[in-house]
Amino acid sequence: MDRKPPQPGRRPDRKKSAASVPTLPPRRPVRPDAEPEPPIHVHGIAGEVPFTVSLRYESVTVGLEGPGASRTVAACDRAGRLYSFWRDGHTYRRGLGGRVLHKWQDEAGRHWDALDEAGAVAVVNDAAAVFARVHDAVKRTACRWRPEPEHMRRIETWAALLMGARFTAEAARADAQRFSRIYFPVGILPPDQYLALVVQATRGCSFTSCTFCDLYHEPYHVRSPFELDQHVEEVRAFLGTSMRLRRRSIFLGAANALAVPIGRLYTLFDVLERQLDAKRRGVYAFVDGFTGRLKTEGDYRGLAKRGLRRVYVGLESGHDPLLRFVKKPGDRDAAVETVRMIKAAGLQTGVIVMIGLGGDRFAEGHVADTVAAVNAMGLGAGDLLYFSDLVEIPGTTYPQLTAADGIRALTPAERRTERRAIRAGLTFPAAPPKIATYDIREFVY
Repeated sequence: MDRKPPQPGRRPDRKKSAASVPTLPPRRPVRPDAEPEPPIHVHGIAGEVPFTVSLRYESVTVGLEGPGASRTVAACDRAGRLYSFWRDGHTYRRGLGGRVLHKWQDEAGRHWDALDEAGAVAVVNDAAAVFARVHDAVKRTACRWRPEPEHMRRIETWAALLMGARFTAEAARADAQRFSRIYFPVGILPPDQYLALVVQATRGCSFTSCTFCDLYHEPYHVRSPFELDQHVEEVRAFLGTSMRLRRRSIFLGAANALAVPIGRLYTLFDVLERQLDAKRRGVYAFVDGFTGRLKTEGDYRGLAKRGLRRVYVGLESGHDPLLRFVKKPGDRDAAVETVRMIKAAGLQTGVIVMIGLGGDRFAEGHVADTVAAVNAMGLGAGDLLYFSDLVEIPGTTYPQLTAADGIRALTPAERRTERRAIRAGLTFPAAPPKIATYDIREFVY
């Protein structure tokens, strides 16, 4: 259990010797990111196949034009780690942990699946072969460069392509193993944070009662400032120039990081500032409604001064009977109060509403009360409102509960109707928030 920091003016109950208390390293100057140079574009022929290269500060992308309409595109970060591969309408996204997500679309709609080990090996090796082929062509044949680069930038381009070529399945497997020694499993992120730099101040979820969730399996634990400092050092050493792709923001994990008592949170944010220039980059995090309301507006203002930019709150539904049914802690009023307090502190919010939750039995109350809850939050420009379709995960208790109670799942058409009904009832005091889809099946980190 997390301990509260000693109150001002009170002496701790036990004394510890100075040698027994870990101390953080002295503050060091935080260097801002180097000013990105303009991208370089290369066009040429590899054998008889046209290719393109786009070298950017954060990534390198290569494209091969095949016969007919066939085309292949591979992208890696500046450390050579593959993160995207596209071939003939099929997209493959690789996470740092080695998971490869396959996405495609046909007449039946959009589809997702996670590749097995053999499939992931094939994709990674195919991408490495593309980088190798283009690397050899760029070094050995005449190409068109835009703009015409200095010699050192040519070398930089060759080196970036070579790193992509060396990221074979064997290298990727070793890299994923190293990732797993530094990170706990990253359960989920909001869609606008998929390329954030994840820093795990906590492990697991502070409550594990939600019947529809299967994202967190580790016991809840809050890192000490010293532990977080070590974690960030390891993250920086592991990522190296991969951090360029994830430089825009910091996501403070895991599921409910802002539930940590405020005194402890301030010390954790101090680590982020010292190590990662948090005030400039910006920090983003989840909080639930029932613990979020335990902080004050002043607490959130203090976090804003330390770099916090946006807080994500999983409302799921404004219908309290449905929240009780799915064993989601808290109620509608707690979520509304939390969001209004966060906004009063000058922070942006991201609110998540689930579509299809509760099936046919709760649909009417879910729509009416969710509209009322969101309208009471005072969302506006800079805020986000996400609609997330319920994904019934095998092994969770939600499917068992609904089956036992005779609750019918909504069809895709009924879910679209439910979303439209909620959207139609929303009113905002001024400029509206951005409204978007949050599909957890598309997540990979």
